[in-house]
Amino acid sequence: MIETALLNSADIFQYVAKTGMIYPFDVQKLQGASYEVALRGTVIWWDEENKKEHVERLEKPGDSFQLEPNSIAFVTLEPMFRIPDYLALRFNLKIVHVYKGLLLGTGPLVDPGFVGRLSIPLHNLTANTYTFYAGDGMIQMEFTKLSKSGAW
Repeated sequence: MIETALLNSADIFQYVAKTGMIYPFDVQKLQGASYEVALRGTVIWWDEENKKEHVERLEKPGDSFQLEPNSIAFVTLEPMFRIPDYLALRFNLKIVHVYKGLLLGTGPLVDPGFVGRLSIPLHNLTANTYTFYAGDGMIQMEFTKLSKSGAW
């Protein structure tokens, strides 16, 4: 049994194998104490000039979108999550994106029991345009086992 703690990659792997909490799951995306989560799915952003909403679908390799300077887009993450009642998730942008001047605009806590895919607001605080592709690693996610409860 794993005690209350931030899970290491071996423990994350064990929980995925037993609970199916991440689908699809790629063992190659495990880091020391985190899991890299890719971009895949719906992207929504607004055109400042025309005040128009745009929707893109990033599903297959080569599908892309451009995050314009000083803009925000809501991007969908690839996996379906089924988080057990005894785990909580936290995440942030991969450091390579932070160094570009991008910002994740959310309080990155996913509560126990969450089921579904996540969409996150991605801010471009620079004068540069960045292109993102389906399957690009977007965030690093950590998993924390909660303190014991009689319900488990």
